[in-house]
Amino acid sequence: MTKNEPIDLRTAISRRKLLGGLSALTVALSSPIWRPATVFGQDANRKAAKRFIGIFSANGTVGKAFWQSGAGTDIPLTAMTPILAPLEAYKDKLLVLKGLHMYSTIENELGQVDGAEGALDVPNKPGGPHMKGPGAMLTGGSLLAGSFTGSGGPAGWADRQSVDQYIAERIGAADVQYKSLELGVRIEGQEPLRVISYRGPNQPNTAVDDPFQMYQRIFADANLSQDELKKVLAERQSVLDFLKDDLARLQGRVSSEDKAKLEAHLAGIRNLEQRMQNAGHGCTPLTMPPKFDTRAMDRFPEVGRLQTDLMLLAHTCGMTRVSTFMWANADSWQYYPWIGVDEEHHELSHAGDADDVANEKLVKINQWHSEQLKYVLDQLAAVQEPDGTSMLDSSLVLWGNELGAGNTHTYKNIPWVLAGGAGGYLKMGRQLTYADKPHNDLLVSVCNAMGFDDVKTFGIPGVCTGPLQGLQA
Repeated sequence: MTKNEPIDLRTAISRRKLLGGLSALTVALSSPIWRPATVFGQDANRKAAKRFIGIFSANGTVGKAFWQSGAGTDIPLTAMTPILAPLEAYKDKLLVLKGLHMYSTIENELGQVDGAEGALDVPNKPGGPHMKGPGAMLTGGSLLAGSFTGSGGPAGWADRQSVDQYIAERIGAADVQYKSLELGVRIEGQEPLRVISYRGPNQPNTAVDDPFQMYQRIFADANLSQDELKKVLAERQSVLDFLKDDLARLQGRVSSEDKAKLEAHLAGIRNLEQRMQNAGHGCTPLTMPPKFDTRAMDRFPEVGRLQTDLMLLAHTCGMTRVSTFMWANADSWQYYPWIGVDEEHHELSHAGDADDVANEKLVKINQWHSEQLKYVLDQLAAVQEPDGTSMLDSSLVLWGNELGAGNTHTYKNIPWVLAGGAGGYLKMGRQLTYADKPHNDLLVSVCNAMGFDDVKTFGIPGVCTGPLQGLQA
């Protein structure tokens, strides 16, 4: 075009405006509308996308009721232990791990302990036992110095990024509405007991523990009638049609560099069209009950179920591929009257190993949490991926704790369960026993299972020894 030629204002737009406008449109068109039968918005010709869900429960476990007895470091899951009994139907989809310790809470390098295990005051490692655990669980790090009080305090937030946020960054946010979602139930107490997810050093991702607040966040179009929703979809489709035609005309008038970018954006528009077409097959947002006090002790199961359903719908819809879920806070003071446990969880966890009555109640509490994990697995297994597999097959669920046992405040033998399989990466249906390995190695393996084979260390480098051996299929 020469200086004297007229300018066509319909196509005279800058690269910045073009690319910025496309990004904004993508966000506007990616509304949270649900199709329950299959995973929303995925190409049937592509392998199912991997998803990560990290689940936290508190106050350690009862080892003899959690781990299966038997000789060998690699044994099949046969007769499920009392705590894991609710997961019987999924034993071929589980890996139960023993011998993994949260060394990062008390060490900077293997063999160089900065204090006695379980001590309330560990030199150079701020925080008490229950404070350190959630800060290390997904970070493989330690707590920074800070002013948060508590048993063994003061302390601050964790000193590095957590694995869920690392995975979310590597996956990116191009085809999801939320890089990650953080949910919980009755997360009481102060920092850092209430956080397992960190964007980076001193950057906590505090979980939302009110399902009504979470509902408002993720269901932008939840209150639309079917007719109103059809109208919204039609309007958005007309915008897409116009933009697609306009971009097609622009392709012949831009440089090769910008042409490649336009083609990429056209591909993105075609993906949005597919998602909108899928949305027309009946949109079914979660039906919420009348509002109630979500902080009430006896509403714990109801809040948990609502939060779990919201989390799973967000995954099914394609709104996120990474989430974390906290059942209460570390040092949990929750009661469980619906299963006959009228004492505080934390108090019970301090009972001696010979206190059969208290330990029976602790087994009940942990067994109830296994039942909640089973519900998650049930829902994931019921969703079919476009390639014919289930969402459970393509997901990786990690269930962990801040302690190995509450009565000793030990960081050894944290009860870890992996479920799903991450698209066939892991060989499931086993209990693996390791010889005193740092849980940092597990975090490396989680990254590898999610498709990031270049990850060789995670958390404090001097504590990590590399990926866990024997996990892969």
